[in-house]
Amino acid sequence: MTDTHKGIREFSAEELSGIALGQNGFIMVNNGTVTAGSGVAADVKYFVALKIVDADAEVEARSITPGEDLSLGGTGAGSYTGSNPVTLVNGDVVYGAFDLVKSHNATSYIMAYIGK
Repeated sequence: MTDTHKGIREFSAEELSGIALGQNGFIMVNNGTVTAGSGVAADVKYFVALKIVDADAEVEARSITPGEDLSLGGTGAGSYTGSNPVTLVNGDVVYGAFDLVKSHNATSYIMAYIGK
């Protein structure tokens, strides 16, 4: 059975506080891909926010909510392809429920805040 995430409305008060405070931790993404449930994120179900640090970044993220990917490509804007990043500036924060985060450059870092 697949759970359908309801976006920001599904987050508990504890999770929303965790976003603001980083209490669940974060994983730094630099020039590569981090996928919830594998590798360094083996215990992560999804990420709740992405923060760009150090420099502007070329970013793509796959949402667990259908049609809400952070991407410019695919069958329509908002469909993850792995090759159509969005440019975000240093300090930007994007909220969502993402199970995959991809950085397309080595000069910036993405803090992927852990939701569950």
